[in-house]
Amino acid sequence: MNRKIFLIAVVVTSLLFLSCSDKEVKVTEEQKEQMRSTAADFMGELKSILLNRVETNGVVSALDVCSDTAQILTNDYGLQRGVFIKRVSLKNRNKNNFPDDYEKNVINSFNKMLQNKKLDEKSEQAELVKEGEFTYLRYMKPIIIQPECLNYHGSESTMLEEVNKLITERYPDDKARDYKPGDLRGAVSIKKLIE
Repeated sequence: MNRKIFLIAVVVTSLLFLSCSDKEVKVTEEQKEQMRSTAADFMGELKSILLNRVETNGVVSALDVCSDTAQILTNDYGLQRGVFIKRVSLKNRNKNNFPDDYEKNVINSFNKMLQNKKLDEKSEQAELVKEGEFTYLRYMKPIIIQPECLNYHGSESTMLEEVNKLITERYPDDKARDYKPGDLRGAVSIKKLIE
């Protein structure tokens, strides 16, 4: 009788253990909201700085905002919020903004959503990802081209000659041109260590 009870206890314990270990851990709404807020604050501040610079010093001087100021702002945001944050694109201008494999897959997914007219201001991707021995919360929010972006990402014929010249000098391998409003520019990518 004791042996039967022991065997039943072993089977029940094993089943409980297996069901717990197979349970998929999901991103909580609180985690999503935190990442959503970080992405929105970051992009809002960057846009505000850009528009302010255009207003006060003109389109040409604002070119530095997306190259230099954005890099400083990105580092500051990451340190303040305890995350890794960057802007990434398959058609990058700055070599630091090239996506890793995870980011490439999400950007491709956003592109498919855009083609199917399903990409909008609420679109996002959030999931827990195991990388080596660590687990990260990965969050991405698409960056959609707005009319003001065309000053720096439009066609050569629509951008100021001086802007074209500076971009060509600074970024000889530039791939970030010929966009139209509503195109997918890339994404804000946030990565936070969970465990």
